[in-house]
Amino acid sequence: MSHTGFLKKYSEEDKKATEDALKTVEMFQLKDRQIGQLSGGQRQRVFIARALATNPKLLLLDEPNSGLDPHMQDELYRLLNRLKQEMAIIMVTHDLSAVSVYVDKIACLNRTLHYHNSKEIPIEDLEATYQCPVELIAHGVPHRVLERHKGSS
Repeated sequence: MSHTGFLKKYSEEDKKATEDALKTVEMFQLKDRQIGQLSGGQRQRVFIARALATNPKLLLLDEPNSGLDPHMQDELYRLLNRLKQEMAIIMVTHDLSAVSVYVDKIACLNRTLHYHNSKEIPIEDLEATYQCPVELIAHGVPHRVLERHKGSS
């Protein structure tokens, strides 16, 4: 934590920062549980609280939605949507369709960086990033499975 240095005791200031962070991620009520007793989504929130206790200006997340069920992913995205008002957030994910509702900017990377100042990504950039044909699919609209293509194994 930013409040303690190496070999320093956990202070009242540290305790307050921890409690505030747990409240921010709505996990304070479970503060006495061991980490192994928490669900994947709850653990992810606790890990984010751990970072928040240091009062960061930037939150870096590497696939925080990995292993979470759809409901917990949605809860996580809503939390991050609130947090982005207070700090910059950079998140690595392969799930563009779910996260795109919550983000302001998107950068797609696969040998080439495609940066977008909005949520909308041109199909050409998606095809270049994923190296395969892309069709936009809306919920409730029939879709098709594409044949093998260049870049598939």
